[in-house]
Amino acid sequence: MTSAPADNPNLTAALNLAAAGLPVFPAGPDKRPLLAGWQEKATTEEEQIRKWWDGYPPALPAIVVGRAGLVVIDCDRHPGGNDGIKAFNSLLGANGGNLADVPMTRTARGGAHLFFRQPPGGQLGNGRGELPDGVDVRGAGGFVIAPGAESDGKRWQSANGRPSLADAFKTGTIPELPLWLADIIRPNPQPNRDRVDEYAGANSSLRGQAYAAAALQGAAAELSTAPAGKRNEMLNAMAFCLGRMIARGWVDEKTVAEALLEACDANKYLREHGHRATTKTIESGIEAGRKEPHPDLPDRDPSSGGDGAPDSDLSDLSAIRGGKQRGSDELLARGRKAETGTWGEPDGTLFDDRRGELPDFPVETLPASLREWLLRSARGAGVTPAHVAVPSLGIASSLIGTARRIRACRSWSEPLTMWVAVIGFSGTGKTPGLDVTRRVLSLIERTRKQKIAEMQREHETRAEKAKVEKKEWEKAVAEAVKAKTPTPPKPASATEPGPFVAPRLSLSDSTIERLAVLLQARPQGLAFVADELARLFLNMKRYSNGQDNEFWLEAWNGKNFVVERQGRPSVILDYLLVGVTGGFQPDKLARAFEGDDDGMYARFLFTWPEEPAHQPLSNEVSEIEPEIQNALTRIIDLPAGEDGVFAPKIVDLSADGTSTFETFRAFLAQTKAELDGREREWVAKGGTHVLRLSGTLAYLDWAMLGGAEPQAIDEQYVTAAVRLWRDYFWPHSRAALRQIGLTEKHTNARRALCWIRTNRKAEVSLLEIRREALGRRIDAEQTRSLLDGLVRAGWLKLVTTKTGGRAIHRWLVNPLIFSGALAPERSERSERDAL
Repeated sequence: MTSAPADNPNLTAALNLAAAGLPVFPAGPDKRPLLAGWQEKATTEEEQIRKWWDGYPPALPAIVVGRAGLVVIDCDRHPGGNDGIKAFNSLLGANGGNLADVPMTRTARGGAHLFFRQPPGGQLGNGRGELPDGVDVRGAGGFVIAPGAESDGKRWQSANGRPSLADAFKTGTIPELPLWLADIIRPNPQPNRDRVDEYAGANSSLRGQAYAAAALQGAAAELSTAPAGKRNEMLNAMAFCLGRMIARGWVDEKTVAEALLEACDANKYLREHGHRATTKTIESGIEAGRKEPHPDLPDRDPSSGGDGAPDSDLSDLSAIRGGKQRGSDELLARGRKAETGTWGEPDGTLFDDRRGELPDFPVETLPASLREWLLRSARGAGVTPAHVAVPSLGIASSLIGTARRIRACRSWSEPLTMWVAVIGFSGTGKTPGLDVTRRVLSLIERTRKQKIAEMQREHETRAEKAKVEKKEWEKAVAEAVKAKTPTPPKPASATEPGPFVAPRLSLSDSTIERLAVLLQARPQGLAFVADELARLFLNMKRYSNGQDNEFWLEAWNGKNFVVERQGRPSVILDYLLVGVTGGFQPDKLARAFEGDDDGMYARFLFTWPEEPAHQPLSNEVSEIEPEIQNALTRIIDLPAGEDGVFAPKIVDLSADGTSTFETFRAFLAQTKAELDGREREWVAKGGTHVLRLSGTLAYLDWAMLGGAEPQAIDEQYVTAAVRLWRDYFWPHSRAALRQIGLTEKHTNARRALCWIRTNRKAEVSLLEIRREALGRRIDAEQTRSLLDGLVRAGWLKLVTTKTGGRAIHRWLVNPLIFSGALAPERSERSERDAL
């Protein structure tokens, strides 16, 4: 095997593992597979591995552990969360385990991967069985990031003093998973009688988790409707009871706190007392409960067929309500339903509305002229650099619009206008970041009033002159007719220019007809800037028989378009171009692009930055910085045409820039071939995104520094645009696409599960899912296929009842759907496997 480049440790690690016989494939910085069908496509072939890493050098090497005959114990360690290493050490101590010969990887976040050979009796999958919180399993159908991987200065590396994974696999010396550990992991394990296991028996953690889930569900429902005067007492008491279950490890504190906060929001307690006071009450109750751990759950009554539930423990919540027996009975019933028995671990990614691990905005890719301003502005606004940088790029690109077109070759040029969206829940910094540039734009618009007034006077002068010349022409025509001589043609100066339209730079709301008129006044394009973009897209197909949708699809392209108007002349646009910049809340993404089979979402560059940490107030930056004001003004005043006639100017890529862009296009072709669904559609527009982004970076750099306008887009800007797209916007946009739905089937699966959860269904029929959950979007055969997928994903179970005629099919619902802990971090698990 030939040597790998010394500057790419990820490729080196992938080649070393492949040489040892381990099947590898590339994963992104977010630890998600870069290939559809990664389980089958993972390989040990050097040529294919080099092709993958040539196309995407920062890719992380990942191992398909099931194909290698391995099972991995994954011990997570998160600040403020469960300590999987500590929990697993406790298991080892209780069972006399020895890890001396086990290959171990220290993960980038301080956790550990322990590699074992699969035990006899059938391969283990990704179910964690009754392992303690913080300890997961990766087996058949799963993968892990390989030792030797690096990302953003963080490393996955073999633990000192341990055998390396590659050497141990090659020599066949990886130990088999101990039987006692396999018993804990397997569903319905037959206990090893020689095992000492504190997690076995009637007090299994699985029963405890189901019990706590039911208790939390009932407590939250009760609290959300609590009357004024009793809310504080009830909140404290419920936090105490649930704190006792937290002490047993049946539920984590974050899940409890979030559920109780949501209930307090519903009953208006949060609004009355504030977030800080409410959180303090919850924390106080939980802390008190921790000091009195919940007693063991009694053994189930064998005569009940395994469906029994504790007779008294859930009633400790009823004391909160003054001992009302009916409420206690309801909670007890929920507890019985929540006994999961043989339910396996469901695929929580179908519910995952969190961003996962995503890369930070790479400030170093921006031109040096922008970096200091960006960092100061972000600190001043109390947000991350991404919150400021991405909207700034979007607005700047929209102001240039089609005044400049970046040409990749003689047959392909693009305007600079981009659509960008910042994803985040309310209060996570979207608006403050957007305001940094929006305030500057508003000030520029205000200062242009005098110039616009001059433009209006000039327009009115032309209009009056046209009227006079028209009258003279009409008089000449009349005289010619009278004299029976040829009539003179109407001169261009005799044509009235129509009503004056004040040019706008940006807007946050408008009708299609009004936008069309404004684009006549500013043909290079407009910027649509709004805090929340969901309303725009939710209403797009609701009215005008879908005409709004057609308009906005074309508004990204910058081509000619005709807007028809009832009772008035049509508006003919040579260039329909509107940039879009704003925010989306994660839970509104799917609805905003519901039924989107036209690729509207593929036009967006999405960013999902972390919620900013608290920052002290800063006086180092003003609300409107002169340097960015001057830069945007310079962009707005770019000359476009002569004698008042608009004409775009073509700017070519430099020779080196063209070479870099062509390499990127080759990478796109390979990446697109490995994807499907919405990911494929988004990647297909990667070339257009990079062209527009490279031009925007070049012109922003010029606008900040001054000097002569760029005559070509140099290689440095193309390289920066490629890196931004590949290493930043691609993983962030993939996270957004997971919210929208990777495919239509994925979207429908999420929709069905949300309907089940909202309506608290214990069982469902095919007809219910098709009619009520999905609104007849798909036929019966497709609905059955979707239900089969949800069975494989662990959320449903098919129960068939034989009758004298046609059998009755019903699907039981996994009670964990109501637990509030639906989206565990599974960044190393494919969303598509089950479906």
